[in-house]
Amino acid sequence: MRLFPEGKSKPLSAAALACAGVSLALAVKALLDLATILSLFSAPAVYLSLARSTVPYGMPPLAALLTTHIRAFFAFAFLFWTSACVLACGVWLRREWARRGAVWMLYLVSAAALLVVFYPWLAVPRPLLLDGADVFPEFNAAVRSAAFFARLLALLGGALSLWWALALERGGLRSEFVRAA
Repeated sequence: MRLFPEGKSKPLSAAALACAGVSLALAVKALLDLATILSLFSAPAVYLSLARSTVPYGMPPLAALLTTHIRAFFAFAFLFWTSACVLACGVWLRREWARRGAVWMLYLVSAAALLVVFYPWLAVPRPLLLDGADVFPEFNAAVRSAAFFARLLALLGGALSLWWALALERGGLRSEFVRAA
């Protein structure tokens, strides 16, 4: 089997292999993180210390969700990156099921990025204001720059994901995929 098959798009093959490698590395990292979290939560002292902990003021909703469902988050991350790796390998092999799955995954990623573009406060804390005045100017400046960079990265990543989804769904690359018998 060749890395770049004859008559097939070389950029698509290279992108699929790169995506498979990155996804595999992130799936392994998520699995190791999940194992660490599960071993950490096996000790009863963790539950006692968490029972007395408080949530910071103005915590972003995604961070609050993560702290309350940390094991589910790492399990989801492992499943997400594993499925991305499988879909990327299927795209490299030019299977139709992988193309459809990759298109849907790319649409979901671009929709999530669009949410962060419009609502960066889902992932970044809001500035601390009291009657419209900055309470902590340094913190607020850091939060505003973090929101700007979150929006910028979400815009670029979402646009790239949408571009690849449309290229796989409606572009000339669609003709390279074969249906399994």
